[in-house]
Amino acid sequence: MPVQTQEQIVHDRINLGRLVKSLEGLVAGEEWQESGSQTWIGVQAALHKMQYARKLLYKVELTTLESSSNPTSRFDDVRSSLDRLEAVFRDVEKRVSSKRFRPEALLPTLPTPEPPTPPTPKATLPLLDVDTAPRETLLSSGLAVPNTAFSTHDLLLSPSDAVPDSAYPHHHDRPPAALPSKTRRSTSSQPAPLAPTSSILQNSRAIQDELSSHLAHMASQLRRNALHFSHALETDKAVVQDAQAKLERNYGVMRRERGRLGEHHARSWGMAGVWVVSVLVVVVGFLLAFFVIRVT
Repeated sequence: MPVQTQEQIVHDRINLGRLVKSLEGLVAGEEWQESGSQTWIGVQAALHKMQYARKLLYKVELTTLESSSNPTSRFDDVRSSLDRLEAVFRDVEKRVSSKRFRPEALLPTLPTPEPPTPPTPKATLPLLDVDTAPRETLLSSGLAVPNTAFSTHDLLLSPSDAVPDSAYPHHHDRPPAALPSKTRRSTSSQPAPLAPTSSILQNSRAIQDELSSHLAHMASQLRRNALHFSHALETDKAVVQDAQAKLERNYGVMRRERGRLGEHHARSWGMAGVWVVSVLVVVVGFLLAFFVIRVT
């Protein structure tokens, strides 16, 4: 068990007293005579609080074992209160649990699903050859019966065949140009060019033109940017060269001034030494003259 501080021990004691008071108020205030799900939930919550209260009581008893000679006598009232409250909650739990009922199962009440019926195959008619099938079979199947007087190969005329006049008994005055020819029939039988293809080509051409214009604009912009950057680099290069020339001139001037300062420093130290020596010579001469005068 981890060692608890004095503050934790005080907190446990305070929490134990408050928890016991709340459980007593719960028993005195709520109506435990009702039987329902809410009552059972409240009883379970109260039992959990009871377990926590007993745990706190155990911790407090362990912490006060060394400080008191008879620690159990101090918490007899708390233990008896917890026992009494637990007995009340257990009785209510037994009463509510016995009256609880299980809801009826829904599975037996559901109807049994019917087995799926296999799909009926659709009746398919056999393929009939119009030229070789008998007439009765075609009539029963609802197909058009071809005319036996003309063959399907004889319906079209070749360019070398001439149209007999007996074929048009009532239209002898019709000019030959009005008759349909194979060339016209072949041209009419050819499919017309698809309109969406031309529209797609026009759209793609327009998109390509737009992209090419954008690319040209971007190229011109890049060219202008390159020229601007080149001019800016030339300007910066000139500024850098000017600054370099100024720095070189300043460096030369500083070197010359350094030499001059060194020479001036040497001369000043020499002059200071001469001045100090001359002062010392004058003082020593004065003292000697004074002593000579005093002695003589």
